[in-house]
Amino acid sequence: MERIEMPTDIHGFCDERFLPFKDAFNANFDAGLEIGSSLAVTHRGKVVVDLWAGFADAGRTVPWQRDTIVPVASTTKIILGIGVLVALDRGLLDLGQLVAHYWPEFAQGGKEAVTVRDAITHQAGVPGLDPPMTSAAFCDWAQAAARVAAEPHWFGGARKICYHAITYGFLVGELIRRADGRGPRQFLNEEVLAKTGADFLLGLSSYDQLGRMARPEMPPGGFDMDGMAGKLLNAVDQSDAFSWARACAENPGGTGFGNGRSIALACGIVGNNGVWDGQRILSPEIIALAGTEQAYGPDPYLGKIRWGIGFGLDSREFPAPTPTSMHWGGFGGSWGLMDPRAGISLGYTPNNWVVPEGANDQLKLDPRLHRFVEVSAKLLPAL
Repeated sequence: MERIEMPTDIHGFCDERFLPFKDAFNANFDAGLEIGSSLAVTHRGKVVVDLWAGFADAGRTVPWQRDTIVPVASTTKIILGIGVLVALDRGLLDLGQLVAHYWPEFAQGGKEAVTVRDAITHQAGVPGLDPPMTSAAFCDWAQAAARVAAEPHWFGGARKICYHAITYGFLVGELIRRADGRGPRQFLNEEVLAKTGADFLLGLSSYDQLGRMARPEMPPGGFDMDGMAGKLLNAVDQSDAFSWARACAENPGGTGFGNGRSIALACGIVGNNGVWDGQRILSPEIIALAGTEQAYGPDPYLGKIRWGIGFGLDSREFPAPTPTSMHWGGFGGSWGLMDPRAGISLGYTPNNWVVPEGANDQLKLDPRLHRFVEVSAKLLPAL
């Protein structure tokens, strides 16, 4: 029997100034593009949009709740990027310093001259691993970091932008661990997430957490990737990508679980110019640096891309909603946005990962995101 689509009940609240975001959120459900999702926006340190709707399962039997979380893939890199800003602000890391200064084992295979700036801007030369690391190594921080350190430079030591899809979390996370002493999960939990109250998990730690996770809807057999995308995404064996063990892994570049509110809250640190709940977390100088171009050029996976400190910046090839926006997204459609000039942050998390028109191509906008980008481009300049 053909299923009859019913109107979707939207839960939560939306400040009247930001109703176009609610309209866009609702339009994605009306267009049949969602199973379940959540969207949140903060302005000047206050939550002004907090919406959720739909279902946490593909069978549409389990309603999406306020505290439902979903895997957000590379949107996790935004949380890591904010942590990098903390480390830079405190002098724990120096952009111009060699990675090997903090992590001597990294200086092998032609990677001796790689700098912290290179690592943060996907120019470290280890965008993948050959052969791929096993799932056991992926779930063991020391093994994963050692594999990244041992990987020869893919471009003979030449500086080249190439998206470190899987390896980025281990590369930058190990830099933080070497500089601070705390592992990246502990560092990010204490220095970013706890300070905003963001319900964002860097790997799951209990079956209770698994129980409130919205399962991603994926094509039968997963996504068949070839070319550079396949080389990058297959840095780790993908045969059990959503196993319990893999969900627990500490990879701050890809194994994050959250909802729109948690991403918006974490991004609110940058969106509110370094201050949250009356506490200065980042200096004005580091906020300005975050949105300053650090690298701009062709990427064999993403196309031409412009990087700030760990976030994508506005460019002709990869436009952001405003010239002062910083943003990034994840496989499947999740997205985080920060604009310190407008005082805005945004988080969006869906569980339908099967959407046409480039939903899983970072630089071809998912039609759901296109609506949010259009709203942001109209509203943010006036704030």
